[in-house]
Amino acid sequence: MSNNRCRRCIGGISRRIPCFVAWSLLVVLSSLYFIFICPWITNQLSILIPIIQSILFLFVINNFIFAINIDPGRYSRAPPDENDDSETTFHKTVEIHGTQCRMKWCQTCGFYRPPRCSHCSVCDFCIDTFDHHCPWLNNCVGRRNYRYFICFLLSLLIHMFVVLSFCIYYILKNHSKIGDIPSIICLILMVLIILLTIPVVGLTSFHIMLIIRGRTTNEQVTGKFKSNINPFDYGYLVNCSRIFAASRPPKLISSKKSYSKIKSTLYEIEAKKENILNGRTSEKIKHISMTSV
Repeated sequence: MSNNRCRRCIGGISRRIPCFVAWSLLVVLSSLYFIFICPWITNQLSILIPIIQSILFLFVINNFIFAINIDPGRYSRAPPDENDDSETTFHKTVEIHGTQCRMKWCQTCGFYRPPRCSHCSVCDFCIDTFDHHCPWLNNCVGRRNYRYFICFLLSLLIHMFVVLSFCIYYILKNHSKIGDIPSIICLILMVLIILLTIPVVGLTSFHIMLIIRGRTTNEQVTGKFKSNINPFDYGYLVNCSRIFAASRPPKLISSKKSYSKIKSTLYEIEAKKENILNGRTSEKIKHISMTSV
């Protein structure tokens, strides 16, 4: 028992390391910029520039915190009286906007996963509109926190470009003082930002492409709609509005952990199954919330 607790503890700490590294890089590098470079910018240009940059930085932090802490769209596990371990039909097909979509039986959660839902092996939950598990957030990216994730990437990219631009401007204006501490800090910031910009630009561009095409990372990687029409693609304008303008969906997991009390935001699929017990036929109804459409 103690070994299992130690493994869980070590696993929990190791999963938090990437998130801690991301926080450290964001806060430390930004603090160095505001402490050493912004005073010179205030004197030479305008105090409005550091103020606007501070607001942008707070927006980056805000989206980062939301992406980390908001429930991505976890489904409640089916309670024992509704979970049937003897289920032998592992797939069911439903029609969405004229396209056949397959629902897979989840052995862990005990229900048929709605389309776009997938079970995260790290979080050990089925996630609505599962995109991917992000180690830098120590959280899944799903339907409820995807907006904050993409807003974090976009605002972070703008923040990095602005800091890089003013660092270059500072070096050009103070090339004769290259040995001073602010100049050294500037050079360090420039090198680190250039190195970090490459993956951030690639990741942001990839997700913008996914939003325009109405797909998730999981669907893109697995090639889910290569041979079929994507029923969740409504055109790039509607796809973007569904991410950036729609209200945040309610939690799918019940506070009382009662699976039957989960309310669907759009519709419910009722899957009926007959079991013969002691010569009698009893009917079981499983309610599966469908919120991904």
